[in-house]
This record gives sequence, C-alpha cells and structure tokens, in this order.
Amino acid sequence: MEKIKIAFCVRDMKIGGVESVMIRTMDMLLKIKNIEIVVITYSKIKEQVYLDWFAEHPEVKVYTLYPSRWFGTDLSHFFLFRIFQHFGRDIYRWYRRTFVGLANIKDVNLFIDYYNFSFNSEFKKISKPKIVWWHSSIDNFINGKYIRYMNNYNKMVTLTDGFVEEFKSLYPEYSNKIIRIYNPIDIERAIQKSKSIPIPDGKYFCCVSRLYADKDIPTVLYAFDKFWNDNGKPDVSLYIIGDGSFRMRYEQLAASLSSSDNIIFTGALANPFGYMRGAMANILSSHSEGFAIVLTEASAVDTLNIASDCRNGPREILYDGKGGLLFTPGNADELAKCMDMVFNKKVPINQMKKIAYEGLNRFDSKVIFNQIIKLIKSNV
Repeated sequence: MEKIKIAFCVRDMKIGGVESVMIRTMDMLLKIKNIEIVVITYSKIKEQVYLDWFAEHPEVKVYTLYPSRWFGTDLSHFFLFRIFQHFGRDIYRWYRRTFVGLANIKDVNLFIDYYNFSFNSEFKKISKPKIVWWHSSIDNFINGKYIRYMNNYNKMVTLTDGFVEEFKSLYPEYSNKIIRIYNPIDIERAIQKSKSIPIPDGKYFCCVSRLYADKDIPTVLYAFDKFWNDNGKPDVSLYIIGDGSFRMRYEQLAASLSSSDNIIFTGALANPFGYMRGAMANILSSHSEGFAIVLTEASAVDTLNIASDCRNGPREILYDGKGGLLFTPGNADELAKCMDMVFNKKVPINQMKKIAYEGLNRFDSKVIFNQIIKLIKSNV
C-alpha cells in the first residue's frame, strides 16, 4: 500500500475532549508504517501537555496558519478591544489565507477538518479529499446553518446514532455523506492512569470540563451549594478540574457561595483519572455535546455519572438513564437532587455503574480504529 499523508486540522489545541481524542486517534494511526501525519492549527500550541506530545513525536510536523498572538483565537473580554481584534483578525486571516494558505503543505492525500467545519474557508481552494468531524449537537448544526458547507466535504463524521438519525430525516439528500464513529476509549489505560496518582481524601463530587460558557459550570456550583446546605453542610467537596477563559468568573461565583470552602478549582490536569476514580459521581452539565467522552472515561474507572440530558451524547452513552443519572440542562435544583440521591444512596449506584461499564465495548479503541482506517482508505 502506498504512503498516505493525512493533515489533521484544528483551530487551537486547548485542554478538552476534542483535542484529547485527536491525540488518541493520531497515536493509533502512527502505528501504521505507511501513514504520515501533519497537524495544521490556527494558533500556536501553548498547552504543555500537547507540547510534550509533539516533542515525543517529532515525525508529526505542525503548521500554524495564523501565528499572530494578538489576532489569535483568544480575544479580549473587554468589549472595545474585542471589536478591534475581530476587525483586525478578519483582515489578517484573509491576507494569510489568500497569499499563504496551505500552499506550503505538500503531498497531503487527505485533509481532516477535525472540528465543526473550522477550515471551510481554507479548504475552498483544495481539490484533495476532505472529511469533517462534527463534535457538537444536531441543534448547533441546524441553528448554525452548517448544512451549507456539506458540498465542500466528501464525508462528515458525527459521534452518536441519535445525530445520524435526525440528520438523515432532515437532509436526506446528504444521507450518503454522514457516518457515525464513536470517540475511542482505552479502558485499561484509563484504569492504569487512575491508579498512578493518589485519590483525594474524603467524599467529593468532581466535574472534569473546560471552563467555557457552553459547559455551564454555574449550574454545577449552584447545585452543589444547594445540596450542601440541604444536607446540613456535610464534609463533602466539589472538585472543578479544568481550565479556560471563564475560570476567573467561575472562581468568583464559587467564592460568593456559602459552600465556597468546599469548592476546589484544580486547573487543568494531565491526569484527572485519579480524581474521577475516587469521586461519588462525575458531573457533566453542558448545554450541548457532541459525545461527552468524559462520561465514558468516568465509567471506565468505575465512577457513576450525573449528566445533563442535553443533545447529543449523554442519553445514548448512559442508556437512557439506566447507566447514570440525567437532569434537565441548566436546572440546578434537579442536579442538587441527583447529588442528594447519590450521597444518601437513594439510587442503585452499583447497578448503574455496572450497566455503564458493560456498555463501554461500543467505544473500544480497536473497534473505532478499524472504522477510522476504513474511512481513510475509502476516501484517498
């Protein structure tokens, strides 16, 4: 088989599920001798965990399309600066796209736009096969009118059966362009990593998430505060594990709550599995998801999940609530009740964990890897 060069394209590499799954996918592909990988980003990679990975894999070249720090993907929160940055960034990107573009990236056989049509503008002049990975909900796809980009891509990969079914009913003319490939999980690796670091003392809930608006961390904070007060202020903590541009405002919100001394922000951790393994439950509170890999990771280390019943992902992963607790997105009272039921053991915790764990074979990395290889071979 001839050598295949694949370009993984992602705007930036922040700590989060999308980036970690992309790294895991590249790890698998690098084991195949005839596959070469390059990574194309909008902004320079800054997270140390990813810098370390690329240092360990010098064969994977990284190209940054828009290296200016001022016109990067993180814009100022100050309104007037933000307007100026938006205007300047559009001009800067147009210039770089027009006169530099992807011309210096040679001999690529397949371009993978790994996050929600981020590279549609850059791909317009490329005649090579293109695949897009959609990591969000069907609602975001519809509301963002992303269907207008479908003709520019050979295939779209989405992460749940629920998304595929609704997509095909809405856009039957594109039924042959969509495929579902679950995010992979290496169960043994997750277990080993969870045992490589000590578990925090005492009883606690954890929330492993990027700290951005769509993850709805305020609902977790308000719910924990209500749970804590309703249960007589028990010796229970909440660990918020992750980082992002909203961290400071979430820390300020936490500081205003009566349970503030029991809320700990750890920042981003290269290995959050120990925290997951020792938690009474892992909490996901997103407004929307594409898959929610953190739920499969928690299940792998034998931890119960409490998740918002958002589209798409949680309900499918947790078997309609048989493998974990579901609550209405944004409803802090419901989430607090779920915490109460777990803390006071009012639900069959072990049975739910068993159902969730046994369902992880759907996401086995070997199965997913074979599906990805089949997709690549059929599009080059």
